[in-house]
Amino acid sequence: MNVLFIVMDTLRYDYIRAHGKNDWIDTPNLDRLAAESLIFDHAYAASYPTIPHRTDVMTGEYAWPYRGPFHPWMPLPFDVPTVPRLLQQAGYATQLIHDTPHMVNGGHAFDAPFSAWTFVRGAEVDRPWIDDRALEPLAAWAHDPLFDYVDADVPPGPTRRMLLTYARANRQRQRPEDWNAAQLFLKGAEFLRDNASRGQRREGSFFLWLDCFDPHEPWDTPPEFVKRYDASPGYEGQVDPRSHLPAVRNPKEGTFPAGVSERLTAFYAAKVTWVDHWFGRLLEALQETGLDRTTAIVLTADHGTNLGERGGFGKTGTVNEQEAHVPLWIHLPKGGSGRYEMIVQPQDISTTLLALGGIEAPPGWVGHNLLDAVTQDGARRQVALSGSGVPHWRVDPNTPVFTIFDREWYLNVAANPEACRLFRMGSVEDVAVAHPDVVGRLREIALNEAARRGTDPKLMGWLRSGGASPFAQEAAQWFGPQHWRQYWEWVYEE
Repeated sequence: MNVLFIVMDTLRYDYIRAHGKNDWIDTPNLDRLAAESLIFDHAYAASYPTIPHRTDVMTGEYAWPYRGPFHPWMPLPFDVPTVPRLLQQAGYATQLIHDTPHMVNGGHAFDAPFSAWTFVRGAEVDRPWIDDRALEPLAAWAHDPLFDYVDADVPPGPTRRMLLTYARANRQRQRPEDWNAAQLFLKGAEFLRDNASRGQRREGSFFLWLDCFDPHEPWDTPPEFVKRYDASPGYEGQVDPRSHLPAVRNPKEGTFPAGVSERLTAFYAAKVTWVDHWFGRLLEALQETGLDRTTAIVLTADHGTNLGERGGFGKTGTVNEQEAHVPLWIHLPKGGSGRYEMIVQPQDISTTLLALGGIEAPPGWVGHNLLDAVTQDGARRQVALSGSGVPHWRVDPNTPVFTIFDREWYLNVAANPEACRLFRMGSVEDVAVAHPDVVGRLREIALNEAARRGTDPKLMGWLRSGGASPFAQEAAQWFGPQHWRQYWEWVYEE
């Protein structure tokens, strides 16, 4: 059996119509797959965001915030077993097709475990080209009056560098097929057609990891898609890529100028529909080649995003439901559908991908085979932990370190118990003061689970002391190859 694994970046669980949370979202192709899949309604990110999540799935172990055997923002180690390498050893032809630049930018090495890999250019900090028009790209984008409060001349810094790089990378984009998400799924369809014969054989099946960077910011799509969600009189659907600037995502006053919040939400919804549109080409290729009868599909996202819930847009340091709750579906060629309430984390995906290929997980892997779990024979999780690699919590006992989720609540866990924040699932109202018993219970479960997952004992001591004990900086230090730099530091302004 072939195995097709699809990761989408920044795709919220509740922005897929099949999940029944937003009936105004147009996702017909995703809905079609969902109708023929096992749906896990309580899947949550563990290590967050981009590279940490992919490290989790690749290696089957916990990374951030538990400090596993390697730092999750570092390059993928060469000396640990990975999902594609294990499948390759079992006879699978393994292929990576991605437009997520972080997987290879700066030597992250996620291409290494695969038999072959293809990089579709153009997303966020991808830097394929440079020219002598350093200031011109910003002026070339259509400007909308809603963004007048953002200075036209973006000051020097990471945001300006990213915008210039993005504009250069997409300088010749004209047709819909030129956009990176379109190219990604068209490449995936090409792979299926090129391997249709291989995919029908009992031996020598393929494993395809298709990694889609959208619907990540900037939420720019062709105008006709934007206008589906914003029909304002006189608006032609242009998107200003500066819409993801920090000033927009986290305004100082906690409010937006009239119409900005609604338009940013429309941008995101349009990009979800845009991704769905091209995802349909992949489903068409599966049917045309007959590979839909021999290919298992696992679809998920690395994380979601905020859409105005806490006064801003985009990711935050403390992981909340809108960021951690992700889609997870398993489509089996022999059929099967249904919804399951068990709590799932990315490590379970790792073990399940191997199981689909007839392989047992290596010793030390911590995931559950979800195909066993749905038959009532498999192990199940009681809670999920999710955390990011934000550095400032290291010295502040009042800043949450990670979040624990059960089916009813989620708790932002800080070293200082009084700084913990409690929410009901589906709500953004902090109710910690009204439910101290729930805070205490979940905090204790979270600390015990974090310790069980291998969190450094010195860090655990600091957490259990409420932040009162001396904090061992080395317990959470940034480590990795000497002189290695984060990928965004390679993006140049001129």
